[in-house]
Amino acid sequence: MVFEELAFEVMAELPTALARREVLALIEQVREAFGACTWVQYMPHAGAVEVREIGWCG
Repeated sequence: MVFEELAFEVMAELPTALARREVLALIEQVREAFGACTWVQYMPHAGAVEVREIGWCG
């Protein structure tokens, strides 16, 4: 599966538009701090977005 398709599916599973905006803001902050070669593992949990891991591959 193409990465963009997987990311789209994960974003679509978030409960609200607010949650999607929060995740996109988090990803932007991580990229600003670590550069483009980063990842953020997150999941919806108890009405919020729980960050599981942030990594850098560079």
